[in-house]
Amino acid sequence: MICKLSNSFRFSLALSLLVLGTSLSGVSQGAFPQDGDKSATGLDVSSFVKHEGFFNFYWDNGQGKLWLEVRDFNQPFIYVSSLASGLGSNPVGLDRGQLGSTRLVRFKRVGPRVFLEQMNTKYRASSTNRSERKAIRDSFANSILWSGKLQKTGDDRYVTDITDLIVRDAHNSVRKLSSTGQGSYSFSKDRSFVHLPRTKAFPENCEFEAAVTLTSSKPGTLANRTAATGQAITLRQHHSFVALPGKGFKPRRFDPRCGSFSLSYADYSVPIDQNIEQRLITRHRLTKVDPNAEKSRVVEPIVYYLDPGVPSPVREALLDGARWWNEAFESAGFIDAFQVKVLPEDADPMDVRYNVIQWVHRATRGWSYGQSVVDPRTGEIIKGHVLLGSLRVRQDFLLMEGLTNQQANQKAHGSEGFCSCCQGWGATAGPLARYLDESKSIEVSLARIRQLSAHEVGHTLGFAHNFAASTYMDRASVMDYPAPRTKIVDGKIDLSDAYGVGIGEWDKFTVQYAYSQFLPNQNENEELRKLVSQAMDRGMIYVSDSDARPAGAAHPLGSLWDNGTDPIDSLLHEIQVRKIALAGFSSKLVPEGEALSDLEKTFVPLYLHHRYQVEATAKMLGGVNYSYAVKGQNQVPVQPVAIPLQKAALTALMQTLSPKFLTISEDIEKLLVPKPFSSASDRERFESKTSPVFDTETAIEVAANLTLSNILQHQRLGRIHSRNVDDWNTTVIINSLSGFAFQKLGQDFSPSEKRTQRIVQGVLVDRLIRLAAADSAALDVHASANHSVRVLSNTLKMLIDRLGNDDPLYVIHLTGLKAKLDRFLARPGPSIDSRGLAPSPPGSPIGN
Repeated sequence: MICKLSNSFRFSLALSLLVLGTSLSGVSQGAFPQDGDKSATGLDVSSFVKHEGFFNFYWDNGQGKLWLEVRDFNQPFIYVSSLASGLGSNPVGLDRGQLGSTRLVRFKRVGPRVFLEQMNTKYRASSTNRSERKAIRDSFANSILWSGKLQKTGDDRYVTDITDLIVRDAHNSVRKLSSTGQGSYSFSKDRSFVHLPRTKAFPENCEFEAAVTLTSSKPGTLANRTAATGQAITLRQHHSFVALPGKGFKPRRFDPRCGSFSLSYADYSVPIDQNIEQRLITRHRLTKVDPNAEKSRVVEPIVYYLDPGVPSPVREALLDGARWWNEAFESAGFIDAFQVKVLPEDADPMDVRYNVIQWVHRATRGWSYGQSVVDPRTGEIIKGHVLLGSLRVRQDFLLMEGLTNQQANQKAHGSEGFCSCCQGWGATAGPLARYLDESKSIEVSLARIRQLSAHEVGHTLGFAHNFAASTYMDRASVMDYPAPRTKIVDGKIDLSDAYGVGIGEWDKFTVQYAYSQFLPNQNENEELRKLVSQAMDRGMIYVSDSDARPAGAAHPLGSLWDNGTDPIDSLLHEIQVRKIALAGFSSKLVPEGEALSDLEKTFVPLYLHHRYQVEATAKMLGGVNYSYAVKGQNQVPVQPVAIPLQKAALTALMQTLSPKFLTISEDIEKLLVPKPFSSASDRERFESKTSPVFDTETAIEVAANLTLSNILQHQRLGRIHSRNVDDWNTTVIINSLSGFAFQKLGQDFSPSEKRTQRIVQGVLVDRLIRLAAADSAALDVHASANHSVRVLSNTLKMLIDRLGNDDPLYVIHLTGLKAKLDRFLARPGPSIDSRGLAPSPPGSPIGN
């Protein structure tokens, strides 16, 4: 007979048994070392500096050692490693404040030694049968992370030297440096030591820190560029020992439509007709003072602390944006439950007692992150930790200036003495220091920073991305990636409504699902189902990372940095925005006295302004509407995008391949001058085959490839073929592209536009060869692509014959393309005769 337990009882039982099981499993190892054990006697700690807290520990200044007092063997606690100081290189990804993994561990004694054991929480048994629970424990391995020798002190306490546990490359920085091409590094024990200023004890946690030096004889370029010397990189690595949260937290079941992150584990004791995988959402603990009230104050609010190192006015913007979440908690019945303050000067941002928003500096712009320390048993968030890249606001500022053609104010701000607006001195003032704070570009940039603050805090509250939120309810969530909403007013770009203000309707729903405390007479699971049904009935769509980021993503509304309910209309609009912005591009966008070559960094995002809306529109091709459906609940049936809409999308996308769209005017080319002597390489610029001069061909090639790679994505084309429609398949699409690219062959085009047309044709041939060689493509796609290559080869022969001697340059060009196609068709194996197309300068995370 199988006994079916209620979900809530099963959760409580599983957690109780997990802790009980881990506590009992080591009891048989024996008592404490006896007085006669020579290995456990003789340590005089009277001269050591004692720290009392969750664990007592001692600092031996003479030997430079940390001694940890172990009282409760086999008692589980949480161990977190993190990075307190960073390398400063976004591509390498070793950033200040970066959290490592969260582990459930315990100290376990065997004879004279103590072992730090990580317990396996991925496999569990909620059964009351001890033998069944033991079978699970014995089936899946735990991990011994470290061991040390026990010693007895004069007052009968037992301590162990944990110096080598703390002073090591716990963050795997050596592996990270190697995987990013920065050379072969090794941990240098002689150049590493305990960092005492951030080694502290508190009642519920202990914090340890070490300065860890990694050495290499041949450091990589990025390591050399950002470290004082790439041959010796010293990073401070942090370790937290944290008491398990007290009783009273109730785990909440995950629903695939709820928008939360989840913690999953396998429960091998569930009845055979139930899913072995159990998933809990991650959330902070939040309890009403009055559980019977619809709205109530809370026992302990969720408080986030902002890094005091953030300069003004960015500091105020970050505070404002993070505080938007309180409105969502109000909607869930909590009064003043979410608060944001400035971190006290004497507080440590790595201390797990503080949820923090940390300001991180890098040599180049990069992503911001929302991370959390989560109890691996229950999903309870113990600490939220936001990392905000300081250069993001500067990149947004450059983008806004370019879009509005706003002249940079020539009045230096902060160039002499202290800058009160930017909180810095002279050349070291904040990224906005050169410009007056009444600038419209700064205003819009700060609006973006408010949204970014809310977004990353949302991750640390337990919420995932929703990349469909920009398509409904007037920007339904701060958990989307927002593109600036551009309007055209009297022929000029208007950014007055560039970014949303406040929390969105989707965000309120996610907080209600994750945090609502239901009345004692209500059934939690039933109330949660009602919340989800109501959200779906209101038209809320949820599309997260795995269905939006991949090149072949299928959902037509799941896109990053896009705008609008209709991707096609939005693309046509952004084409006009781009046209206006490029028409006003001038040297006024560089402040007086600065290098004119910096204009290229403003030009790149303007020239590629359409890039994300192209990606969104391309998802209409072979697009499929669907939801994360649950049986018995409201769901969207799987519904392909109507073929007329797909054809309209292709027509709109081909506009971004026209010579008139892609050609860079001579006036702009004259402004894009070479970089000054000794300027460092810069990934914000296009690569150049004509270095040091700006390479127009590469810029056009990048833009053309952006569109063609999205149209000719093999998974997208495979979904089109799966519908078996005669007039809509790979062959039809390639014929449309070929006809568009080779139409008129330069007639009615200027010499520059003729050159652009040839570049587009070259990219198209390369993309076709890659598609025809893609073994991973569906059978029909593969066959159609190979057929199209043969047809195009024959077409080019006819065009060459037709041109004769009328246009020798075009004949040479077409002959070369035909030869490339023919070599591919005659290939003995799967080799691809396709030149490497130039990479695009990074787009994300600038916003557009």
